[in-house]
Amino acid sequence: MKLTGTVLRCSARKVNSSGKQTYVTNLLVLDPENSSGTNYAVEVWDDKPHEAAPMSEVALTVIGVVNKNGGVPALRAVVAAQPARPVEAAMPAAA
Repeated sequence: MKLTGTVLRCSARKVNSSGKQTYVTNLLVLDPENSSGTNYAVEVWDDKPHEAAPMSEVALTVIGVVNKNGGVPALRAVVAAQPARPVEAAMPAAA
């Protein structure tokens, strides 16, 4: 399942998983496709922390459900591949 939405909150923490250092990025994502405006709590496990500014768009691929009971549905996902940015956009402007 693909989930594209607006980031409402983002935080990351370092964890040790099976003796390997990894990061869990927790996102609260607003799904605009849902007419009721559903928020999803999303965990992204990776070898690096992910940063997403509030109110930015994010594309995720859901790989599992952590918890569907209670208030906000919790999902496990990976960050979907982002389109390549032009070199000019990646490099800061010279002053």
